[in-house]
Amino acid sequence: MAEDKRLATKGFYSYKYIKTMRKLLLLLTLVTALNLTAQEKDAKTLNALLKQENRLTARSNTDELILKAMVQYKDGDESVDLKSIKLNLDGTTRIADVERVKVFTTGLEEYDNNRFHDYATLIGSCDPQEGDFECELEGQLLEGVNFLWLAVDVADDAVEGNFIDMSCLEISTVDETVEVKNTSPSGKREIILARTTLLRPGDYNSTNYRIPAVITARDGSVVAVTDKRKYNNGDLPEDIDILCNRSTDGGHTWSEPYTIAYGTGHGQGFGDCALALTNDDNGIIAAFVGGPGFWGSTPENPLRMYIARSNDNGQTWTEPQDITYQIYGAECDDPERKEWLGGFFGSGSGLLTSNGRIMFVVAMRENNNREMVCNHAVYSDDNGLTWQVSERASVGGDEAKVTELVDGRILMSIRHNGNRWYNISDDGGVTWQESTSEWTDIVAPACNGDLIRFTSTNNGDDKNRLLHSVPVGSSRKNVTVYVSYDEGETWPTSRCVVPYNSAYSSLCILPDKTIGLYVEESYQGEGDYCTVFYNFSLNWLTEGEDNVVSLPEIEDADIIKGEMEIYPNPTSDFLNVKTEDLTLINIYNVNGQLIQSYNSDDDVMIVDVSDLEKGIYVIEGVADENRRINYFIKK
Repeated sequence: MAEDKRLATKGFYSYKYIKTMRKLLLLLTLVTALNLTAQEKDAKTLNALLKQENRLTARSNTDELILKAMVQYKDGDESVDLKSIKLNLDGTTRIADVERVKVFTTGLEEYDNNRFHDYATLIGSCDPQEGDFECELEGQLLEGVNFLWLAVDVADDAVEGNFIDMSCLEISTVDETVEVKNTSPSGKREIILARTTLLRPGDYNSTNYRIPAVITARDGSVVAVTDKRKYNNGDLPEDIDILCNRSTDGGHTWSEPYTIAYGTGHGQGFGDCALALTNDDNGIIAAFVGGPGFWGSTPENPLRMYIARSNDNGQTWTEPQDITYQIYGAECDDPERKEWLGGFFGSGSGLLTSNGRIMFVVAMRENNNREMVCNHAVYSDDNGLTWQVSERASVGGDEAKVTELVDGRILMSIRHNGNRWYNISDDGGVTWQESTSEWTDIVAPACNGDLIRFTSTNNGDDKNRLLHSVPVGSSRKNVTVYVSYDEGETWPTSRCVVPYNSAYSSLCILPDKTIGLYVEESYQGEGDYCTVFYNFSLNWLTEGEDNVVSLPEIEDADIIKGEMEIYPNPTSDFLNVKTEDLTLINIYNVNGQLIQSYNSDDDVMIVDVSDLEKGIYVIEGVADENRRINYFIKK
């Protein structure tokens, strides 16, 4: 945010100007790319040029663009009737991943790829086929450059990691057929579990949207929060609302946006929202700021800090509650913090620790040195009623995130240009190491990212994993998700999810142990950011190198679930097994492999599991006529 205010003041060409120049360039490109001789120009009334769409696509998505065809018609007539288009799905991994092939037109008007459907008319559709096939069309070409949009509906059971591609071979009118010269431009679309655009510039009467935050509620719904920057792309003190969208189907479809906090004018807006679960059954807490902006904040007129609560998994929210006086500014009782100038929350994920502490991170201007923004944790031990401020965690930082390590320590990741900074607290986030450290395997621009716990052996998972999302390199593009297997010491595995302009992002874990990523992105010069939700598996993220092993997979391995009394569970050393009529005790790991086996001749057997690795295990009791099964967690 500290850098974003300066970026927002720069001038940009208008969208109308860019669109006009793009159209002129297209006309030049169309003639040049076809490289027609004078004789060919006289003989043909149609010319065609294709452009490939390369973004990820997802299961169940409809009208997913594959190719944009720019078709020039020139014959002196105002229009000509279209007859058919010949296509091929070569490059598609599995034809069954495509439910339907569709052709749309927007006439002589070109639109961004993520907006064409708002203005398009369907002129043909057909079932996908192997080899070359024709799709009949009912529409017209107008004199000039026409825009046809070749799209597909993706099957509900499409395979994650498969590709969809298309070639356009011929376009036929009632008068002639033209062969397309560059039938299949480079690229294809890879399938993931879900990819949905939530908000685009101009939607709901707002020029811009930024600052994504996402969380999985306890009922399994996904709750996404975004800055609605109504009149421009600038940070506070601009007039900004905080919107919320909610999905109950894993991110495939979303509710209409509703408002958590309404901005009412310049200097009276809200923004930079972070989300955390509370200790209530259906509770979520949102922390955000509002007012004069970070650089205009003073102790007497501070950038105010607020919380709002949802007690129904994000469906409704309380009115914003001002907690500024508990954190900093002239109204604060703490003699040092009452002199602080301004602060804001690092948007994205907050933290609910294993002992019930709610925690966010703030970036603070403790004095007038613009280069010395400091980070502090802000935490509550009474479910958000009162708030405390930690000792300083960084000097020269910016937006930061925290997660809890399996040994109870708190890890903070801090925005920094170059090697990403981090710090660790040994006392639950109250104090921090004297100086920050840096990760050499996460090199990023000065940009907000996210940090969350994915799996933990403390919770019975097969291994410990952390996830981190942030752009890669020196500029805001290529948002990548990293995986750590050693509690944040190293990040050896990563995959770029958004390989074009992209900046802030937020992560969540869905109930099925797949990963959610909510990110702001701009594809191929489409202008300001859209906000997009992605859902993918660990297997896809690691390109097959890692996979979360779940209990249903054990059942698939022909292990029958029954009843057998065991205690204590979880355990770190010994397990008491009530055997009764059982004659054999077997212990399996989550892959179904036999680890230990014991003969049983007592009513209660004490099994030593101290040498086992942390994680979930299956314990099987065998009797003469039946088998019993239970699960235990080794701490």
